[in-house]
Amino acid sequence: MEAAESQAYRLMVRAIHGTLRNAQEGEIPLFAWTLGLTQPAYQAMLAQCLPDLTEVPLSAQQHAELGHNTPPDFAQLAQLLYSHRSPDADPLHADWLARAIAAACFGNRHLWQDLELSGRDDVSFLMRGYFASLHELNGQSLKWKHFLFMELGLQRGQPGLRPPNCERCDNYSLCFPPRRVERCMK
Repeated sequence: MEAAESQAYRLMVRAIHGTLRNAQEGEIPLFAWTLGLTQPAYQAMLAQCLPDLTEVPLSAQQHAELGHNTPPDFAQLAQLLYSHRSPDADPLHADWLARAIAAACFGNRHLWQDLELSGRDDVSFLMRGYFASLHELNGQSLKWKHFLFMELGLQRGQPGLRPPNCERCDNYSLCFPPRRVERCMK
């Protein structure tokens, strides 16, 4: 594995682990604990990415209950990300990362924090490596959570779609500045 691929893989694993941990600790909604994967797919992901994780297996009932609490936008957001998968990105890794990013978008903090990454640059690095065409679409360098929901809204014909919980953020006015209403005086 080349150095950049190795760095991308390590960062992907870190983001997945951070999402799972934040779900288990209540920082993001509990549905994120499974990343929307079936129980066998979830166990396979853990075995490959996080073999040292001392995961207490969820019962089939627990796994199903977590799935019932999945927000309606989660699957579409994960699919949006995955549809922009870079040609050289491993499809399975891109799927897991798309799910982790989509799940973390439902947290109350900045995306990089809900993924337990070091900063916004880490999210940009992952986006560039795994979802390059989506990274290129963010030409205005919008915050990733804001950008992803904006793209989802455009895809669904709902311009202005916003991430949940953004109104509580200290930086809300940076992402969503108040629009000035100019009146024409005649």
